[in-house]
Amino acid sequence: MGTTDSELIEILQKQSEIEKKTLTKLSIAEEEASEIAVKLILMELRLDSWKHQKFLEGIVDLLLEMPCDSWSAKVQRYVDRVKVEKTLNELIRAETEMMELAEKAIALTDDPIAIRLLNHLRDDEKYHRKEIEELVRIIQTSPLQSKKAVKGSDIVCATED
Repeated sequence: MGTTDSELIEILQKQSEIEKKTLTKLSIAEEEASEIAVKLILMELRLDSWKHQKFLEGIVDLLLEMPCDSWSAKVQRYVDRVKVEKTLNELIRAETEMMELAEKAIALTDDPIAIRLLNHLRDDEKYHRKEIEELVRIIQTSPLQSKKAVKGSDIVCATED
């Protein structure tokens, strides 16, 4: 692993630690809150921090993982990518339904906090759909690992010192 790779891993691990500390603080604040609207906002922030921490850990794993069984790795790559496309299509259908239901709920309330939270939920679903579609497109067209090889389909194995 080069110096740039080591620096990147270190930065990502520091980010993950910050998210972990934030997650702890938000969990405590959420437990201590008594107003439902405040609890919901803190829950949203807590879940985002948890998601960010898991994403950062996953990126580190992605950068460090070096599959060396070329045939098995390629088969698993294909299977995983087919599964993620199927899951995405199911998720898009569910998110479309959730957006429609949020719109109906917004039309049925005049509570400003409920309207704001439902708008946030609806907008989140729209954003998730767009982002997930883009991520799946990138995953489907990306090489098996981030390390450069002669061909994009080649597997680069770590050399033993």
